[in-house]
Amino acid sequence: MNIISSKPPLLDISYQQRDALDDLLGSPNTLAIVDYGDHSLTTPDSRIVVGTPALAGSERVEVWQTADTPEHGTFESIHYRKTADLLFGQISLPSDDENIEITTRAIYQQINQLQQEFSFTHMIRIWNYMPWITREENNMERYQSFCVGRHQAIDTSRGFQQHLPAATAIGTHDDHILVYFIAAREDGIQIENPRQVSAFDYPAQYAPKSPAFSRAMVKQWGAHKHLYISGTASILGHETRHKGKLIEQLDECLNNIDILVSEADKQAELGIRAASDLTGIKLYLRQQGDFDAVNDHLRKRVGDKVHVMVLDADICRNDLLLEIEGFWVETV
Repeated sequence: MNIISSKPPLLDISYQQRDALDDLLGSPNTLAIVDYGDHSLTTPDSRIVVGTPALAGSERVEVWQTADTPEHGTFESIHYRKTADLLFGQISLPSDDENIEITTRAIYQQINQLQQEFSFTHMIRIWNYMPWITREENNMERYQSFCVGRHQAIDTSRGFQQHLPAATAIGTHDDHILVYFIAAREDGIQIENPRQVSAFDYPAQYAPKSPAFSRAMVKQWGAHKHLYISGTASILGHETRHKGKLIEQLDECLNNIDILVSEADKQAELGIRAASDLTGIKLYLRQQGDFDAVNDHLRKRVGDKVHVMVLDADICRNDLLLEIEGFWVETV
C-alpha cells in the first residue's frame, strides 16, 4: 500500500486506510489527520478528532500532507503547523452554555492574532463544531450567538465580504467547541451561488449578525488547484426548502453543489462540472435512522468515485435534515 508519496505536492488531501494511522502520524510530511468519533479532541501532534461519529467511511482517515516538513508549535490555545506557504491550526475550548458568544470571539481573536504573527493573513477554509447548535440560550439559538461572536472578532472593514473563507458550522453532542483551519499568504477565489443569497447578506431573522463565510473557495497551491465547498443545505434564496422531506432536501443540496462546482470552473478553469467530480463529500445527517435512504440516494447522484463520509451531527436550522460539504484536489 502506498501510504506516503516520496514528493507530495505543496498541499495534498487524501483518504487513507485507518491501519496506516501510526505511519501517517510519524511522517514528516503530515500536516493534519482528521478523524471522527464520539468526542471532539485536539492534540499537540497532527491528529484532530471531530465529535461527529461516522455512519459511513469510518475505515479511513482524512490526511493532509505537504511537500515540506511543517514547523509546529503552540500559540495561546492553538496547536499549529506551518510551512513557507500555509498555516494549519486547531483549537478546542470548553463550551460555556451561557457564553458561546464570548468563547467564539476568543477563539477567532486568537486565530486572527496567529495569522498576523506569521503573516498568513488570508483565511482559506475553516471548520466550526459546537455542542447543541440550535439550543436556545439568552433568547438566541447557540448558532446565532456563535455568528455574533465570530463577527465581533473578524475584520469587518469595508469590503470584508470579498475576503471570506469557505466554512462549515455543525453541531456536536459533546462539551467543547472545536475549530480548525487553513490560511495562506495569498487569497483564493471566492465563489458564490446565484441560486442563494450570499450568507453575509442574510436578513436579520437568522441572526443579529450574518454568517461570515463564502459558499466556496478555489485556492492555487503551487502547481495544483483545490476547491473547498462550504457546508451546503437545502436553501434557495435564504429560505429552507422541502421541510420534512429527506430525499428532496438531499437533491436540493446536491443541486446547489453542482452550481458551485460549475461556477468555480467558470472562474478558475478547473475542468470539473458537478458534485460527481469532487474528490470527497461529507454529509452531516441529523437522524441516524435516515442513513440507508440518504446513502443510497447520494451514491446514485455522485457515483462510486467520490469518497463519501456520512456523519452523525446537528444542523444549524431545526428544519434542515442534512448538510453537505465537499472538496476537490487537482491531480497531474
